[in-house]
Amino acid sequence: MKHFLYVLVVIVFLLGIVTGCSAQNAPTLTDGKNVLCNSLATLRTSATNLQAIDADTSVAQLRAMRENIGKLIEAARRANTVLQLQAITDMVDSYEGFSRMVDSLNPEQNVGDAAAALNASSAKVLAALEQAYLSAQCAQ
Repeated sequence: MKHFLYVLVVIVFLLGIVTGCSAQNAPTLTDGKNVLCNSLATLRTSATNLQAIDADTSVAQLRAMRENIGKLIEAARRANTVLQLQAITDMVDSYEGFSRMVDSLNPEQNVGDAAAALNASSAKVLAALEQAYLSAQCAQ
């Protein structure tokens, strides 16, 4: 009996959520594109810091850069739930690869010998970002 009541409560809760959603509240493609293009434009400006990584860059500085860019990447990823562009997914994937590389570094040190690999990874992020911007037709 308790199991039945739990199931009933969950079903009522889900029905309440579904009824609260309507076509009027759903984001449009135009809304999604505007949000996505704004996110990508801001991201393009912020991501230029990734080109400045060298052996003397501290891992703490790199993590701060990643943190700032990560918020913008997340905003673009969320906006892409409406448009569902593969180029945005590719950009997010390349950023996640870069982020994993940053996580593998000792936070107490400078980038050092990892600078070349980090630059290659950040170049992939920047190229994917540019491709995402073009694919979303933000320049128009």
